[in-house]
Amino acid sequence: MKKALLCVALVCSMLVAGAAPAAAQTSSPKVGVAVKFGVLGAGVDVAVPVGDKVNIRGGFSGFSLSHEFEDDGITLDATLKLRSASAHLDWFPFGGGFHLSPGVMLYNGNEMNAVATVPGGTRFSLGDLDLISNPANPVTGTADVVFKRVAPSLMMGWGNVVPRTKRWSIPFELGVVFSQAPTGTLNLTGSACDQGGNNCRSIATDATLQAELRKQEAELNDNIDVLKFIPVFSIGVAFSF
Repeated sequence: MKKALLCVALVCSMLVAGAAPAAAQTSSPKVGVAVKFGVLGAGVDVAVPVGDKVNIRGGFSGFSLSHEFEDDGITLDATLKLRSASAHLDWFPFGGGFHLSPGVMLYNGNEMNAVATVPGGTRFSLGDLDLISNPANPVTGTADVVFKRVAPSLMMGWGNVVPRTKRWSIPFELGVVFSQAPTGTLNLTGSACDQGGNNCRSIATDATLQAELRKQEAELNDNIDVLKFIPVFSIGVAFSF
């Protein structure tokens, strides 16, 4: 991760250094503001030119969505929270709208939180075991998926948040955030019984049930491992002044 961030910083420094003479010729620098919508939610970007072909841009995005679903007999009342802030250097190699944008997601607050419930007497699976939630002490718990807070990114797109010859534009961008794989955690409390309703045991203290819970957690982490590469695209409307 540190090496990736260093590479991004080096590329940005080289591009800014190359654009410095052009920036000195700019008599009245503009500021551009874009409202955008995309995979990371709705957000705002602010950009300033540092040369004829280079902008520095920063912004944030956010979105929330709640949904209830069932997995292996466990009901999950889940909330997806998208919260991120990023900085990019936009390089326009041909002087038009096409740009390459190395950058850093300075804050990756994207996460999923869920409340888990299994009504008493309901069958559910935990690891390799088929169980019944104890009516006298039903199974409840939480499930969470969180990301590392900082990650490098690389974008490409069309449209300039600070157009040089007009006041507004429609920027479109796609790329990828090189995050480490998120971490999923499962925590369950209550009591579970075998399928005949006997041998009820506390999930929090029984060694066998704890081992099966960790298997379930490991499966969750295997499934979300692909999110170490977060695909991103967005479209918006920009105005400069």
